[in-house]
Amino acid sequence: MAVVWERPEPSRRHQPPLDRPAIVAAACALADVGGLDAVTLRGVAGRLGVLPMRLYRHLDSRDDLLDLMADAVCGEIALPEPGVGDWRARLRALAAATVTVARRHPWYVPLLGSRPPHGPHGLAYSESLFAALDRPGLPPATLMHTADAFLGYLVGQLHLELLRVPAGATAHVPSPEQLRYLAQAVGDGRHPTLARLFTSGRQLDATEAFDAGLEIVLDGIAAKLG
Repeated sequence: MAVVWERPEPSRRHQPPLDRPAIVAAACALADVGGLDAVTLRGVAGRLGVLPMRLYRHLDSRDDLLDLMADAVCGEIALPEPGVGDWRARLRALAAATVTVARRHPWYVPLLGSRPPHGPHGLAYSESLFAALDRPGLPPATLMHTADAFLGYLVGQLHLELLRVPAGATAHVPSPEQLRYLAQAVGDGRHPTLARLFTSGRQLDATEAFDAGLEIVLDGIAAKLG
């Protein structure tokens, strides 16, 4: 089966006119309000004022729609200028731009980690990432592994930040009831490391937590690149 980007759009002879960009924009608007669960072909058709069967002239399935949505949001990510700055600066810029867009569209996070980036914007993103890391003589396997380490951290940390944190918050802050429970649960001597963190640590905001973890990942990549 051809991927959605290989299939031509049908003619626009029907009224009202309909094309994939309009379908994707409607789906993204639904997701911004209700998350991915709100994105159904019927719901998108209703938002566009057309019958659901009209969408099947442009899409084979909801999977096609998710692929197109992921690529459309990827296109909002400002890619670093090729060749400007060292690899660490370019990866920091790519990470920061990705986080900015993910915070704007939290539903993009599970798509970022699960949909193949085969659309035009996804390919441009991948090229930017791999080009930042590539250098003469670097084995392709090492290039792949370092890129995967970066993406794995990016997706994982965004999951932690955005998928368990209430909208509008900057970090996962336990409630007073949870704090009382944790004080008792880690204070019985069986979890000394957790007890030290609970009593001496501080809650990092989302930006601090992300940036600190990213530097650890970049240090590990630097060791592999030599």
